[in-house]
Amino acid sequence: MNRILITEGDPCGISPELFLTTFSYLKKISKTRPVLYFHCGRYPLPKDFIPVSTSSQVEERGLYSIVPDSLSKKETASFTPGKPSVLSGRSALASLSSAIEFQKEGGGDLITLPLSKEWVIASGASTFRGHTEFLADAYQKKTYMLMSGNDLQVLPLTTHVPLVTVPEHLRRIDLPSLADAILSCDRIDRKKPVAFLGLNPHAGEGGKVGKEESEILEPMIQFLKKKGLKVEGPLSADSMFGEQERKKYGLHLACYHDQGLIPFKMWEGKKGVNLTLGLSFLRVSPDHGTAFGIAGKGLADSASFVECLHRVLGNPDSISETR
Repeated sequence: MNRILITEGDPCGISPELFLTTFSYLKKISKTRPVLYFHCGRYPLPKDFIPVSTSSQVEERGLYSIVPDSLSKKETASFTPGKPSVLSGRSALASLSSAIEFQKEGGGDLITLPLSKEWVIASGASTFRGHTEFLADAYQKKTYMLMSGNDLQVLPLTTHVPLVTVPEHLRRIDLPSLADAILSCDRIDRKKPVAFLGLNPHAGEGGKVGKEESEILEPMIQFLKKKGLKVEGPLSADSMFGEQERKKYGLHLACYHDQGLIPFKMWEGKKGVNLTLGLSFLRVSPDHGTAFGIAGKGLADSASFVECLHRVLGNPDSISETR
């Protein structure tokens, strides 16, 4: 059975609202695929959800509720929208860990709703750097973040690391697994070349503004070309996301997080999603954060979460959406 596993993320953010506002759509999906929701239990769910504690209790269809036992009802009762805490960070990590356990036992695709790295770390998970990295450790795989939209596919080669350490992280990238991840992703248009963005302004200006392009990036590009990828670069990043240049490429490789994610989010808006490449199953997440500032105010927009569901379904036209 191809299950859909959904984690709540931080219960004090907008995730519970996103989930509940799409309930009618989830109910339709559950008629053909089981939908499992991993959450803290603070917010009541419709009676359609069946509480389960083990993977073996899940059947071929239906809506299932899983509440990890790491927090008591007294603790979760203190959760308030817009007021994250050490406890809400612990709850977010517990939901993610439980979903991974269920996925390993029974398979399925994974949708992760937003959590706060700050509060997960504050809860005691000092090495936590994000979903992508946590999944890499859990499955012992090299994983890569692909920001995927209707028009843009952007892969940041480094993710949640200090900017000053980016060159060293670029040196340590496992190029064979990176090439395999790109080649295996059906969201990337292989008919178009890959744009490899330079690290420095104007891609280093031939060494006048840094040596990283010649010492680090060019050898990476040559390797990727030998693996069969049509790569151009290093290219000056400041001109790669305009209307004309953007259309030329099937994928943009960004050297660091904000170099790729700022233009991606500006262009794709709420239609963008975050895909994890390198896993044997699909993991997808909305391309926004916890939005604590609007949590509980009825202002959350579920568009990116719905897009995640579309990606997991593969053929969203087969199920009409009603929200």
